[in-house]
Amino acid sequence: MINPLEMMKNLESLREKAEEVKKKAATTRATGYAMGNMIEVVVTGEFKVESVKIDPSLLTQDVAMLEVLLASATNNALDNVKALMSQDLGNQFGL
Repeated sequence: MINPLEMMKNLESLREKAEEVKKKAATTRATGYAMGNMIEVVVTGEFKVESVKIDPSLLTQDVAMLEVLLASATNNALDNVKALMSQDLGNQFGL
């Protein structure tokens, strides 16, 4: 038989853990790179781009090539932050 009081206790614990993860996301940062380290993109655990750095020597490149590199660095940063957040979720919830 399911005990409603036990369920409520677990629910509160899950809420607290979820809040901790949310706070952690606000301070988590991950960096992605393209073309070696010539393009650098930093994203937050909230999946927002925080900064972009482009080596000035790339500014002479074809715009289409620069766009591809920028997208690549951004995707790399997003993959990295997802991995960090996934690891943190696993630690918080024992997964």
